[in-house]
Amino acid sequence: MTPSLFRCRKILGPLAALVLAGPFASREARADDPPTPTHAFSIRNDRPCLDGQEIDLWGIRCSNALLSDAVTERLIRNLDNYVEHGVNCVGVYVQGSNGGWPNVDAGPNGFTNEGSLRPEFARRIEWLVREADKRAMVVMVGLVSPRKDQFFINESAIRRAMEETAKFLTARKLRNVFCDLCHEYNCPRIDQEILREPNGAEKKAKLTAWFKAYAPDVPVGICATFQGETADTYPGMDVRIIQKGADIPATGFVVNVETTREDPYEDEGLFDADARKRLVAVWEEFKAKPNAVMLFHSAYLQGITGREGTGPHPEMGGNGTGPNDRGVRFYFDWVRDNVGPYRFPKATVSQNS
Repeated sequence: MTPSLFRCRKILGPLAALVLAGPFASREARADDPPTPTHAFSIRNDRPCLDGQEIDLWGIRCSNALLSDAVTERLIRNLDNYVEHGVNCVGVYVQGSNGGWPNVDAGPNGFTNEGSLRPEFARRIEWLVREADKRAMVVMVGLVSPRKDQFFINESAIRRAMEETAKFLTARKLRNVFCDLCHEYNCPRIDQEILREPNGAEKKAKLTAWFKAYAPDVPVGICATFQGETADTYPGMDVRIIQKGADIPATGFVVNVETTREDPYEDEGLFDADARKRLVAVWEEFKAKPNAVMLFHSAYLQGITGREGTGPHPEMGGNGTGPNDRGVRFYFDWVRDNVGPYRFPKATVSQNS
């Protein structure tokens, strides 16, 4: 500790712990504080709204960001930079996704085998959601993943996972969110019968009903596996969730929660000229579709450890032109230059946060 910080701690006493702790101060305070409502995310006329006001959403997929307090904090510390670049939506998953190189199964699992939401994951979710709310951002909270569904002991455990997550979001008044209840429905890796065809529409409606019984106001959908012979619509959905190279439907509020990845997990954050052209074409397509939102996906943002040894990376990093320039800065710069910095129409900070 520097002499100046030591003097600050000595003068302020216990208050200094809050002053010097940064984001962790809010993390520790949340557990016992009575919850205050966040901004409310909703959908109207196939458009995203916050507190009833239409907004444009530009996002990134940080599916393994709940891995640890340290990784969640790194994401939080970058939120101000995101909004200055026009990125105002972040996607995370309770059951993590592909861990990348060197271990595809390294992603976290925030549910017990019986379907209980682990307390440390609940804490990280609320910490992130409330920090996002201070900036009028939206968080996509994903629940079940094909990398981890096999750990549920049975269908009742999946029901419990749906219900406990819904109860948690409702009890803590976290409304600046929407949910992907099951990522990659009908994926070949899926083990649980309720998460795959046949009778997918009926099963998806059942998952949604379990969740909606306790969080009726939180918009939800279920991501259809790309080219996975399952529909991207079903009774009771709010969000039409797609992934990878799926065509953008003309109707519904559409979210691609995992755009096609163009950097390899074993050499993350590197993009050749052809990959950049393909990416920009995708971004321009979404910009032209007012009913559609995308979460930019890359090995750099998602992979755990990786070639550089520091993943997952919530930081922008470099421009991805070579081993000494790894990163996804060019996406953020494109959004800033083509969409502009994010400013919520009436306030940049929630009055309730």
